[in-house]
Amino acid sequence: MGRVHTSVLSDIKRLLTTHSLPEDLVMVRLSSKAKRLIFKQSVHKGVEIVIPHQANSYWVQEMTKERIPWIRDALQRVREIRNHLNPSQIEFKALGEVWSVNFERTDKIRNGLLVSGKHTLTVGIDPNDVFHVARKLQVWFQQRARTSLIPWIASLAEDRGLRFNKIYIKNQVTLWGSCSKKRNINLNRNLLFIPKHLAEYVLHHELTHLNHLNHSDRFWASFNRTLPNCQELRSELSSLNPNDMPLWASPGLDKV
Repeated sequence: MGRVHTSVLSDIKRLLTTHSLPEDLVMVRLSSKAKRLIFKQSVHKGVEIVIPHQANSYWVQEMTKERIPWIRDALQRVREIRNHLNPSQIEFKALGEVWSVNFERTDKIRNGLLVSGKHTLTVGIDPNDVFHVARKLQVWFQQRARTSLIPWIASLAEDRGLRFNKIYIKNQVTLWGSCSKKRNINLNRNLLFIPKHLAEYVLHHELTHLNHLNHSDRFWASFNRTLPNCQELRSELSSLNPNDMPLWASPGLDKV
């Protein structure tokens, strides 16, 4: 029985080679739990073909032949998404910064990432981990957000005579910011990706919550005194989505 299983795998791998499908992006495996032939795509594994243990080799080959166009399309999607995980350029609109990103072998870069020159990053690449660059960039991105957003909101608070307790920079999914009863303010680090005037709108919005926790008429009256065009900015911000940010900055990389 083991030889039959091995034969199925060998036959499918030969079929993939015949159609010039790269072995490094197509994984074929047998499963004792699978009850059907499965074709699935993920950024981490590429295309995975899961074959039930008792499957007939001829039937598996015929089914795989039918799915060749789908496999090609899926591989193209995987390649495109992986390219987004290794950006050549990062733009922080809120700060007016554009960073160039270069890549080197991991063993040449201490700690996996090097900041050199003006707005230049060099990141190590691990061929065995498609998320390696993104993870290194996220660590750097978190620090960049802290060193820019915290002083920024602190300066605005001082100008307005407001006092907060703590500022937390988070990798939030749906919120740009929030303020608690304890006067702690949470800011989404993705604020760096949006235009400066909208990022400042969010900072002023959360500062206004220090005196008015809900969105009452008193809140908007107070906010309007600080930013007379706050309603226009609110509409402009609502057209953006925290999820529409660079893929490498996503909070759930391994789920992509």
